[in-house]
Amino acid sequence: MTQEQINEQAGTELEALAAGTPEHTAAVHAAEVAVAETAHEVTVHEITYQDVQTKMALRHPRAQIDALLQQAIAQEQANYDAAHAQWLVEVAQTQASIDAATAHNAANLGEPQVVPELPSEPVIDMALRRACYKQRFVDVDLALTTEAEPAKVVFDDDALIAYHHPATEAHSAEHIEQVKRARFKAQRAIDVAAITVEVEGLVFDGDEMAQTRMARAAVVMDDTESVSWVLADNSQTSVNKAQLAAACKAAGLEQTRLWMAVS
Repeated sequence: MTQEQINEQAGTELEALAAGTPEHTAAVHAAEVAVAETAHEVTVHEITYQDVQTKMALRHPRAQIDALLQQAIAQEQANYDAAHAQWLVEVAQTQASIDAATAHNAANLGEPQVVPELPSEPVIDMALRRACYKQRFVDVDLALTTEAEPAKVVFDDDALIAYHHPATEAHSAEHIEQVKRARFKAQRAIDVAAITVEVEGLVFDGDEMAQTRMARAAVVMDDTESVSWVLADNSQTSVNKAQLAAACKAAGLEQTRLWMAVS
């Protein structure tokens, strides 16, 4: 019933009330029903995926978008269930018509009847729903891939997430080994530059330059001599020859360990 029809019916029935006709009780009920239908039509709003897209475009919090998306999915499922139930009824009716037409045509070759086709089963267009999913970009080490694959999107319909996979290349084993070796050497240089060693509670820088400075200072120092030294935390203190020699040796051993590590 349209809004105009509801208003017209309510107006007619209220006139009957004013006139005090015998249909008073029925008119009261009908008027109440008309008002209820009007209120229902005003308050009920079907959530669509366009509503969800609007929230996304306005950058609403993802929690709000997901809540609205769940409502849209629930309503879509309810509509589908109703359409599918109606489709089953129509299939049964159409099949009966098909059977009747087939039997008629078999008995009346000169007067064939048109055999109807079964109605198409309703389906849910997942593209509309999936356009509202959260987007996740899969982190792939493109330099180490072994298979050539085009970019693709994988949908998790339970979690409502679209996973974007980048295109990959088929690299050879030799290429992958070279990449791994280059990365190992780069990381090793970073690790060597970050070497620190502790001697008698003092933490020394132990990178290659620091080792050179410690070795050079220890060579020219007397056994009882001390020199000012800047430690790893940038504090300044006084150190003796034995401490410098021990720090230099410990740093050299740590660098050797890093260099001998298997890539």
